[in-house]
Amino acid sequence: MTANSKERLASRDGIQSVENASNASTELKSRLLEVATATLSASHGYIPEIEEFGKTLNARSKRPSSSGLPTFLRQLRKNQATLEDMVQDLLHSHLPDDALRQLGRKLEICAVNISHGSLHWSVLKRCRSLVSINQAFQGSDRDMRKREVEKMCLTGREKEAAHRTIKAQAKVEAHVVQGGAEWLVVHTIQPDRLARQMTDSGWGWGEHNVGDAVDEQEWEDVMLAKQVKRLVAAARINRHEYRIPRLRIVMPNIGKENNDINVLFEQLGRIDPGVEIIVEGRDGEFLKTPPPELDVAIGNLLGHEFDGLTDTLNMDHTILIDLISDITHFRLESKPWQEETTRAQIEEEMEHDGAMVKALYPIIENRTLVCTREAAEHFHDVLATVGTSSEKERGNLLVPFAQFYRDQSESALRSRFEELSAHALPSTVQIPIKVVDERWTWPEIEQAASSSRLPAMAIDVARHSGFKSSKLSIFMYGWASGNATLTSNKEIKGNIKTMVETHRRGDDDYGPSIWRLDVTRNLLAKSSSPRGHEGEGI
Repeated sequence: MTANSKERLASRDGIQSVENASNASTELKSRLLEVATATLSASHGYIPEIEEFGKTLNARSKRPSSSGLPTFLRQLRKNQATLEDMVQDLLHSHLPDDALRQLGRKLEICAVNISHGSLHWSVLKRCRSLVSINQAFQGSDRDMRKREVEKMCLTGREKEAAHRTIKAQAKVEAHVVQGGAEWLVVHTIQPDRLARQMTDSGWGWGEHNVGDAVDEQEWEDVMLAKQVKRLVAAARINRHEYRIPRLRIVMPNIGKENNDINVLFEQLGRIDPGVEIIVEGRDGEFLKTPPPELDVAIGNLLGHEFDGLTDTLNMDHTILIDLISDITHFRLESKPWQEETTRAQIEEEMEHDGAMVKALYPIIENRTLVCTREAAEHFHDVLATVGTSSEKERGNLLVPFAQFYRDQSESALRSRFEELSAHALPSTVQIPIKVVDERWTWPEIEQAASSSRLPAMAIDVARHSGFKSSKLSIFMYGWASGNATLTSNKEIKGNIKTMVETHRRGDDDYGPSIWRLDVTRNLLAKSSSPRGHEGEGI
């Protein structure tokens, strides 16, 4: 072969090599554009739904950020914006191979995030009463971590590091739904990966059937099992309304085809008899049921703002005061000698024209309203001491104690109550309030505990509460009856919850259901008037 021939051959090979490289680059760019476009299209299919839910939630909730939805949506929008930039770069820019490969890695991350977002939203649309998305919970308390560290025989700094490590390892995340009663975890593990974990843990393949109790040593090292145990530990520490939340773990990538995996799921559901654990694949009832239409799903996720209220409400004396205060019912002007809180309440009523009744009446309408005899007696004692004449009369109309008012018909009591208010009384709001026909003093409380109307630990709570007899009667009756107690006391719910947890004797112990109203009102006469101004402004 001549030198010229060799040169022509080399030149042809070089051109072919360049063409091959160019074709490969073009093909890669085309594939990336296809994936980016499809992923972007998928994001447009569901992110607007989440945005619509967010708008509705913002209109309803005072603190929408606490739901975790803004963060969830912000992360999805960020990925969506990145995809839009990628599509533009792939359409209009000449990118070298290195840049294409780098873009490909970035695209892979975005595609996974968008896919996971779609999956989680699809799962959430099947739920009711969303509390939060991706809420973090701690599965160990300080004392537990301290005991673990003490077993390690470490030095000072090593102890601190171990403490932080244990705390980080015990952290879990879950979607909180059903008003807080359920934690939902979406797990995207693939069946082959789960099978490898089971093999590594020592699982005896083909040796077990559904219904068997498998030795924990065969599955305790499976990563999924460890995660479920951390969830159980966290659920035990972070109770909802005194009870351990139900755990629902759904795995959309796993079906019922593999009997051994079905057996494993059964073992996971029995990890702790005191915790309800539901482990389901794509063939479970939860995922088999398609999500409803968007408007229905949004309504379900919002839940009803009064979910948890019972048909009969036990009225705390703070609510009785709210219902008869002159601040609630008259259009007043604040005076400089009045207490700061009273002035603020009067100004709030002026600004919102009936803020108290707007907040309270929707809660109590269409419900039976009761109070204890001790609460009624205390209520009238307070009114007799510091109530204005109109507040005292309203009090007798609301909770008739004097014989004159007890002899009046319900319609007469309601009619006079309306005359003493600048605001209409809905026909669906019960007036007068019924006084329960039993005493709730110490002997009755002890009897209720001994007969299991109250849990035994209620005696410990009552003894350490420091409550006076009227207050004690209110919450012990509510506890025993199962009726929610309505209060505008900002601290009482937290205080009772702390006492219940302090004196808990078992997992099944529970405390009273307490519903707190965010708005409250003083009696007008609680702010003493200067001499010569008594009753002014009424």
